Amino acid sequence: MAIAFADDLDTILSVEEFAQTVTYGAGTLKGIFDNETVPMDAGGTAMVHQEQPRFTCRTTDVSSIASGQTLIIDSITYNIIAWLHDGTGVTTIQLEKQ
Repeated sequence: MAIAFADDLDTILSVEEFAQTVTYGAGTLKGIFDNETVPMDAGGTAMVHQEQPRFTCRTTDVSSIASGQTLIIDSITYNIIAWLHDGTGVTTIQLEKQ
């Protein structure tokens, strides 16, 4: 059951506010792209850093999401590797550069 915050989600996922439009399949999708760099333990004495790209959008916009699909964001193609539907109508997609 989705929480009734559709108006807030409309604002958050507006390209005039926080979101951007990306290519998904044969169409487009609006959401928020984040490419945080996080420290990773590589088993040595020094930490390495790795990008963790993800895209957050409406769950209804990706109802048929599957591994092997791609998103094109700022002319860069990303493979969809995992996704999490959070139960509120929002899905976070974990990506990997192709």
